[in-house]
This record gives sequence, structure tokens and C-alpha cells, in this order.
Amino acid sequence: MVLLVPVCTLAVVGAANTSADALIGWSLLGLGAGVLVAIGAPRLRRGRQVGVRGPDLPLGVAAAATFVTFCLVIAGLLAAFGGGLTTAALLLFAGAGLWAGNRYRPRARATPVANPRDVLAAVTLPASSTLVTDMGTEELCVAWRRSYYQLVLAADEPARRLVVQRRQEFLDEIERRDGSGFRRWLDSGARAGGDPGPYLTTGS
Repeated sequence: MVLLVPVCTLAVVGAANTSADALIGWSLLGLGAGVLVAIGAPRLRRGRQVGVRGPDLPLGVAAAATFVTFCLVIAGLLAAFGGGLTTAALLLFAGAGLWAGNRYRPRARATPVANPRDVLAAVTLPASSTLVTDMGTEELCVAWRRSYYQLVLAADEPARRLVVQRRQEFLDEIERRDGSGFRRWLDSGARAGGDPGPYLTTGS
């Protein structure tokens, strides 16, 4: 909140000293960045090839607005202080941002590394055909981990689609049983072959 006033002031100065063509160009670039973030963020949270449920529109809008605001602030700094002070200010802000990020970043538990036995099981054992609703939570987590390697080893596109569908069933069932734990796992930086088990509170 302390930086809101100077940021807004610099953005206004930057807009006043920028040509209409440049403003339109920045807006289009910001729109493109917002679309990429809106589409890409859910995929990163869910993991590759696990079934994404749609773009994150609020995050995309925030990314677009941030991009355009950043460009205007840079233009405002250049207009008000020149290139030397602008470079110094950017370096200062970047350093402060890195420090603040490390200082206040939540200390989430590290995502467990996949057990090598999962790789061997994925190669040597047939995929489980048990209904996900009949599987225990621990069994679901094991099947989810192993299915990642089954996905990597899928021989053709039909086989790959079957594994992707099965992985989505695992995710949906885990989320249904423990939505809070599921979200904790996603927020921790869940990986496509990671183990959600340590983040869940339901062990049956």
C-alpha cells in the first residue's frame, strides 16, 4: 500500500509521455501475456496431462494489468529521472523484491521424491482396473504416482489417453475425499509424479 501512490503517479506520468501507438502496443502485449498466464497457470498447478478445468481468468487479468502498469512505470521513471536513475531504481526494486520473497515465502513441505519402486511397478505390473471409489486413499496415491510413469511409457496416443483419463479419476477422487489436503498439495508445487499423501488428512 505504501508504494501504491508513487506507482500510480509514475504510471500517469508514463502514460502522458508515451505515444498512442506505444500504449496500444503495450496493451496488446499485456493482453497476450494475460492469456498465456490464464491458460498456463492451471496446467502448472495440476501437472502435465492431468486434465485442466479451464483458464484462470482473474490471474490472467492481473498479469495483463501488471505488465501494462510496469511498462507505464518504466516510462514514467525515464521521463522524470532519466536513464541512470531509472536503472538504479529498477535494480533496487528487484533486490528488495527478491529479499521480500525469500523473507515472507511460506515454508511449505517439500514435495516428496517419487519412489524408484514406482517406476519398476509401472513397467512390470498391469495398471489397476479397480474403481477409484473402492480404493483406499494410500492406494490412490500410489496409483497416481505410478500412473505418471505409465503415461511416459505409453506406446501410442490411445493408450496415452486412457492413462490421462485414469489420472484424472485419481485426482477427482482425492479432491473429493480431502479437498483441503488436495489444495495444500497443489499449493506446495505439486508435480505430475509427486505424492499427495503427506498433505492429506484422510488415510483410509
